[in-house]
Amino acid sequence: MWRRTRALGEWRRAAGADAGATPGAPVRPPFLTRYRSFCYRLLGERFDRDVLQDALAERLRQAGVDVTPGMHRAVLVITTVAATVAVAGVAVVLFGVLLAVPEWYLYAGLLVGLTAGTVVGTFGFLISARITNRRGQLEKELPFTLSELSVLASTGMSPIQLVRRMAHRDHDPAMTQEFKKIVYKADIQGKDLITALAETAKESPSNSLRESFWDLANIIHQGGNLDEYLRAKSEDVLKLKRLVQREFIERLQTFLDMFVSLVLIGVLMIAVGAFLINAFGSTAAGLDANELLLLLAYGLVPLAVIMTTLLISVAYARAD
Repeated sequence: MWRRTRALGEWRRAAGADAGATPGAPVRPPFLTRYRSFCYRLLGERFDRDVLQDALAERLRQAGVDVTPGMHRAVLVITTVAATVAVAGVAVVLFGVLLAVPEWYLYAGLLVGLTAGTVVGTFGFLISARITNRRGQLEKELPFTLSELSVLASTGMSPIQLVRRMAHRDHDPAMTQEFKKIVYKADIQGKDLITALAETAKESPSNSLRESFWDLANIIHQGGNLDEYLRAKSEDVLKLKRLVQREFIERLQTFLDMFVSLVLIGVLMIAVGAFLINAFGSTAAGLDANELLLLLAYGLVPLAVIMTTLLISVAYARAD
């Protein structure tokens, strides 16, 4: 029951957060919220009965996605089924009716398989991308946050005062949100500061932040020079950040070589093959030269450019 309450909590919050609604009138939640609620009622509640979901739950927490594993899997399954059914209908009409390709069922099956794989891969990629983006933002702000903590600790503030002070900042939003989580666990849930630090560290996607919070909890528990530790940790994180940025610059050369060798040369070879097919008056898998060039221009080339751009974006997010 608690899982269902948590899964539908987002629906209620969205319904109550519509500031433009007329007082007393029923509030209609956004489409995405209603779609998630539908998926959860259909399959998500059954999926949440599976206790072996700790890994997915941890990834969702690291990505900052406030849904249960069952809701996420239900949305994935229903979206995949809906997309494949729609693409199957379009493929049958396109290849079987409009183009009248003899092997239309092969192309339809290929598109259906690609669609299913793309939807499943996109869901996984979005979770990974959000985790990567959060990790990059946290590690970008971490050195300056540690320096600020060091300055505040030198004034004689207690650890809980330090955390509350950091939670009320108006800059470095990613790190400020982490300190707000600690304050929430300590002040609202009634946990001690060491436990709050350890739990927040466990939910963080950044290894550097996780180590910093764990070390901070150990220093508070055992006693030690907090100011000295924070200053030394800030310098170490800055050195690591410079190393990661240097590796990113070297990785860019690899991406450039891959793009030139695989994309440009591959596209050129396909184009040459299309002209040869046209010269001999034959077809390739039921496609003539014009259809092959259309597939190349509007399918393979944009896909190759998008994939290369995504790879560079992910690498940049890690190095930023």
